[in-house]
Amino acid sequence: MQDKGCPKSAFLGLCSDGVLVDIPAGDYCWSNKNKEYAIKAVDALKANRFLVTQPELLWKKVAGPSKSHNHQMDVVVALWNAGLVRD
Repeated sequence: MQDKGCPKSAFLGLCSDGVLVDIPAGDYCWSNKNKEYAIKAVDALKANRFLVTQPELLWKKVAGPSKSHNHQMDVVVALWNAGLVRD
């Protein structure tokens, strides 16, 4: 998964916005769409922590029902579960 563009862009998008612990905000990301998905997912998790157990539902809240995911939520959930997302 680390070589796929969408999950990588989701991770770099979170880094760009300074959402992750110990990573300063900066210009790390080239995909605004995947960055947007990741940021929205973090916001959704902050509002409803139950979604961490439901990555498919989290994706639908972030991107809508008609778009298929490409492991962006796996990245967000893994970082969330590791305690690497800032409060």
